[in-house]
Amino acid sequence: MRLIVTFAAAILAFAAPAQAQDSGTSDASRWQFVFEPYFMAPFMDGSSGIGPFDVRVSQSPADIFSNLNWGIMGLLEVNNGRFGLAFDGTYMNLDAGRDGFVDRIGGHQGAYSLTALVRIETHAELYAGVRVNDLGVELSGTGPLGNPRAASRSESWVDPIIGMRVNLPLSRTADFTMLADVGGFGIASDITVQAWPTLGFRLSDSIRAKLGYRLIYTQYESGAGLERFAYDVLTHGPTLGVQFRF
Repeated sequence: MRLIVTFAAAILAFAAPAQAQDSGTSDASRWQFVFEPYFMAPFMDGSSGIGPFDVRVSQSPADIFSNLNWGIMGLLEVNNGRFGLAFDGTYMNLDAGRDGFVDRIGGHQGAYSLTALVRIETHAELYAGVRVNDLGVELSGTGPLGNPRAASRSESWVDPIIGMRVNLPLSRTADFTMLADVGGFGIASDITVQAWPTLGFRLSDSIRAKLGYRLIYTQYESGAGLERFAYDVLTHGPTLGVQFRF
């Protein structure tokens, strides 16, 4: 908690000079809206546990997409050049058949971030907010005596996050953006870290193509005994999106 308070104080310290510098202007910058649907081909590496059981998580994009029912990923942002609000959401619904007593493994995985941004320099913004994580697993099958069995488990938690976004123009038609944050701090996750470098290519005044590589690591554990739930996974992979500005 002390780290969050320190970060908030740093935002105010950086924001104050910027506000003072702009106080002589009578009109604030116009608000701009950003919509960016994107696609990610994720690799997942780590482990997950329910009760006393831990399983290795090692999935390639081919593994995930072969079991994908549907998914959605996208960014929404409103920004006036000094302050902004941003939402980033990803959701995957999965379903896989198995042999033996378990004939179906299904589930979902979602992550939703809401952050407030403040510009501290021409090419840099600080941000702070929360990331909501939502995981669910569903099992169904036939017992050794032919009796149907089913079980499910879901877990949701909210992590505070703090980070920085830097955008550097490379030419008249290309730019580089680096987004990085850290969170959890033992409040929910022990630690959660994200890094997302992207290259942007201007297609028109309001449209950009975005190509990047995203990494998110989360270490979370709650409960004990049969109620224990653990998630220690690195998700990473290339991203491709189209950004629309209005």
